[in-house]
Amino acid sequence: MKIKMTLIALLLAGCSQTVAPVPEPAATSKAGIIDVSKQLARELVRYSDVLDQTQPLLVATPVMVEDMQSTDNLAAQLQQGLMAGMQQMGFNLVDLNVADAVRVTPQGDFLLSRDWQKLPANISVDQVLVSTVSLARNGIVINSRIVTLSGNKVVSAAQLYVPQQALPDYLLPSQLVVSKQGLLYRNSANGDDKVHLVGETK
Repeated sequence: MKIKMTLIALLLAGCSQTVAPVPEPAATSKAGIIDVSKQLARELVRYSDVLDQTQPLLVATPVMVEDMQSTDNLAAQLQQGLMAGMQQMGFNLVDLNVADAVRVTPQGDFLLSRDWQKLPANISVDQVLVSTVSLARNGIVINSRIVTLSGNKVVSAAQLYVPQQALPDYLLPSQLVVSKQGLLYRNSANGDDKVHLVGETK
């Protein structure tokens, strides 16, 4: 009887104690290149009802919208993220950078390459995901679309604005003095002009 009373007293004492809530992880405004890629992939699938996920899909390297030729580290990372995002959405992806053979070197064993002479000559693909990046005052605008090589038909398109704070490792606010076409311009404050990419001198 004494043991029972002791157990009841312990249970009541435990019930009367307030349990501190487990703190939730702090929210962050840094979306990151992974989240940006996943969101673009979801939008591309959401706004198209003619996409054929069984057809081979190639993800091209995003380019700057001004000249459609230059690229940078942000675009390279975005390409890798889009490849992962589209594959996770169930698409049949083709990797253009897989070489014909593994290169065994003292530094490691490599299969990926950007040397066109080491890549397969013929790759059967009709759908290509292309993207452009445009610098804005406080961030970037990314436009992605899936086009067919037979007819250049756009079968899906997505657009995303990413603030500078979401990609601090890739984007920096403009400085007081910026260079444009060989001329120096002075702004009234930092961030008055377009953002610039990490690694650029302007």
